[in-house]
Amino acid sequence: MILPGMNTTVEPAAASETSAFSEEGELPRTCADITIDDDRWLSVAGLMDLIPGLAAEALRAAGLSPESCSVSIALLSDAEVHSLNKAFRGKDAPTNVLSFPSSASMHTGGRKGDPLFLGDVALAYETVAGEASAQDKAVLHHAAHLVVHGVLHLAGFDHDGDAAAERMEGAERAILGRFGIPDPYEDDAASLANVL
Repeated sequence: MILPGMNTTVEPAAASETSAFSEEGELPRTCADITIDDDRWLSVAGLMDLIPGLAAEALRAAGLSPESCSVSIALLSDAEVHSLNKAFRGKDAPTNVLSFPSSASMHTGGRKGDPLFLGDVALAYETVAGEASAQDKAVLHHAAHLVVHGVLHLAGFDHDGDAAAERMEGAERAILGRFGIPDPYEDDAASLANVL
């Protein structure tokens, strides 16, 4: 995954994803591998079941097939994300989510028929939970938003400039809405309306 030697537990695909067999009698593949390195993430009820669907919808929003692409989602502590942020971005602080696109060689390598690995997304438990509390949001909803945000980055979305930010935020709103998750930017829009 992201750091060699991490103590990780790989979460199996949600029961709903493993209950149906393909025509060949094989279990369907999920496009998201989930690694849990901070057990506090297990207290966020429903998140592990939600991640594969969120990742699949984010890939579809980018015009990619969840059947032919894969991502890894790492549920970490602030200390671990802080270390990654410092090592790879030169920022000596934790952050809520980081995306690490795979290298160009990863996109062209592998066996024929293997899914295209797009990269890793890492979430920091303390920062995500703290932001959710400060914004009066459910941790599940905030984490779901950040998973979508991170996967969209891996799929080529960005928020540099107004047009790109509007495109990315629109995709995030649409994806989260499909799962019954409130608009993560609603408070931002309401605050802006009150200022104007």
